[in-house]
Amino acid sequence: MSNASPIRTTWKVVFALVLLRLCIGWHFFSEGSKKVVYYKGQEAWKIEFSAAGFLSQAKGPLAGLFQSQLPSGHRWQSLLVVPEELTPESNAQLSSWVGKYVKRRKGELQNGKHTPVEVLEEAPHANWQTQIIDDWRDLLKRFTDVHGLDDDQRTQATSRFERRQRQLADYLAQEALDIQAWRHELWRLENMRALPEATQLPFQQERISQKSLELKASPRKWVGTVTTFDQEYVNDLRDLLTEEQAVTSLAERVEQALTTPKQKRLDQMNLVVTCLIVGVGVCLLIGFCTRLAALAGAAFLLSVMATQPPWVPDAMTTVFYYQFVEFAALLLLAAVGAGHWAGVDSIFYCLWSKCCGTKASKS
Repeated sequence: MSNASPIRTTWKVVFALVLLRLCIGWHFFSEGSKKVVYYKGQEAWKIEFSAAGFLSQAKGPLAGLFQSQLPSGHRWQSLLVVPEELTPESNAQLSSWVGKYVKRRKGELQNGKHTPVEVLEEAPHANWQTQIIDDWRDLLKRFTDVHGLDDDQRTQATSRFERRQRQLADYLAQEALDIQAWRHELWRLENMRALPEATQLPFQQERISQKSLELKASPRKWVGTVTTFDQEYVNDLRDLLTEEQAVTSLAERVEQALTTPKQKRLDQMNLVVTCLIVGVGVCLLIGFCTRLAALAGAAFLLSVMATQPPWVPDAMTTVFYYQFVEFAALLLLAAVGAGHWAGVDSIFYCLWSKCCGTKASKS
């Protein structure tokens, strides 16, 4: 059996590398282009992408770092997701408080008089509610500090802040018993994972995984509702501007005040990620700056994989391994400089070789 000639083998390898470069380049470009939408009416391109999704689902040792970049949620991952045993005493105390709260609020709504918002320290949502109110108060201050608003607008802004506080308190009091029961289930799940059979028996592992998925879905309702309150509160403040003010520079200053620093950073992150993905895709497709593009793509995939380490329970391992295969392929493209074949890099490579060769021969 004769061996294939070195020349034929070399071209097979080159063809495979070019094909690999084009496939990965097209994948990056197509995924990046989906994030950009052209609006004909406004004649403008806009980024329809948010990194909030994968940041909120981060697992493992870096989860706190990723989730801290989120502009909304008011730190619910650390303040609300707290396993806590439900005892008869704590259940009775919370039930009694909820009953009294509902009775008092009905009376206040009937006579039109409201007492200050009450936060029960023992309530399962207490720390989260306090954080939400603090964030809303900070937003109120930034709004009222805007130069150009009159005293009446500032007074109305404070009134709307207080109304949203009551709305939040009413909603969380209504959900308090469900939140308490959910935290008790989190406590039970922790105990299940601590058992020796949790890692030894397949059926127990499946049971834990199923339980974890069920509990993971519960906070979406509460966080989603509070996110709606966030947007309504921002609209409350925005609507305080008159029609005349809405077309002046005051409207722009108000908009800047109502955009939180974290939201600004997330918007910048969305822009950078979109440009990075599209840029890596274009560079790989035409074979331009291939090494740098491949390394940039690999770094991006590494950051995505860091959100779902496979050794962490409940991590999306399919995402990790899928990204890891492409990550390894990008490292290969960077190592061999795959743009030297059928790419723009080959042109610069030839010019550089001729230039350096001419200088060397003259010397």
